[in-house]
Amino acid sequence: MTTPEHTGPIVQNGPTWQRRAFHASVGTAIPVVALFLPDYLPAILTGLLAAASLSLDIARFRLARLNRFFLRWLHVLLKREESQQVTGATFLLIAACLCFLLFDKPIAVAVLLFLSFGDPVAALAGRPMPGPRILGKSPMGTVAFVGVSLLVLALLSVAGITAFSGVLVVAAIIAGLVELAPIPLDDNLTVPLISGSFAQYFPFLLTLGGVA
Repeated sequence: MTTPEHTGPIVQNGPTWQRRAFHASVGTAIPVVALFLPDYLPAILTGLLAAASLSLDIARFRLARLNRFFLRWLHVLLKREESQQVTGATFLLIAACLCFLLFDKPIAVAVLLFLSFGDPVAALAGRPMPGPRILGKSPMGTVAFVGVSLLVLALLSVAGITAFSGVLVVAAIIAGLVELAPIPLDDNLTVPLISGSFAQYFPFLLTLGGVA
């Protein structure tokens, strides 16, 4: 794969408020819309969107002119490294598709909302805070991530979408820890998939253990 020619606007070296607002909006819209769709449809729709977004990324890696056009119009929504890498938005769509494929819809909705609300709140709370950092991230941001995730879970419970269960509470904590951890994969992929896997499959493993 050839490296795209990087000309045109310089991409910011950190997420701008436009990028955070875009990811929060898309990340919230996907699970909310999914609530009103038949169970089989969200995975299909997000899969199609993920395929289209990944195809665009691959195309711009190969076509310098397309990449320049892409950066010129969307640079405020990108991290600097995304000028030559798959975008966070693509990873978010891939994660959403996998969540709807692998998890029950209420769990998929919950963990995607953990990400869409928790990630920007963690950045807003953690960045200005003094104190120790873990690979540039503040533990106070993790506390804020978990706190807002628990609030999301409480609202989903009040709405009758899912129960405020111990398993989902732990999943919210796991989501915050995954966001903090130095995992080389994109947070948009790891946060919902790891926390959702726990919420979906840990009770099943407990059942197996009880049978054994």
